[in-house]
Amino acid sequence: MRIPLLFLLILISTSAFSQQKESDIWSGSYSVHPNNDAVVQDTLVISRSKDLKPEDVPSKLEADLARWTVESKRDSKKGDILVRRFLQNDEDDEYKEFGWTALHKAGKMNCIDGGHFFICNTDPNSTVELKGDKPFKTESGIFGIWLHYGLVTLKKL
Repeated sequence: MRIPLLFLLILISTSAFSQQKESDIWSGSYSVHPNNDAVVQDTLVISRSKDLKPEDVPSKLEADLARWTVESKRDSKKGDILVRRFLQNDEDDEYKEFGWTALHKAGKMNCIDGGHFFICNTDPNSTVELKGDKPFKTESGIFGIWLHYGLVTLKKL
């Protein structure tokens, strides 16, 4: 009787670990390139951070307390930036502004917000529509838009 119980506990813990690992699509190092250019503009390191507590965020953001930090190797003196996933629920849909709600619901578009920039993850070699701008092709499937730099391509290292 103990062997099956032990086996079941191992299976559950392995499954929980693998689900936790799979749900973090952001952590890692990325080279940053002007849109699909070979020149490396920066290197970013994204790391899973401690979840925030509901009392530490505006009520709107209580729906998702998971956070990551983004460190720029080029701007290392500025420190890490805390980022959060785009909201998408009945009350708030941050994908709607870009016309990406259906893509997100289908699991084909996920974005994180850093205030003056955001980074999105979609299928490699996708053409992404931006409202008011011409579509662009993202070879890596990971792209970002910075307030002062514009569109960039990220490649996971």
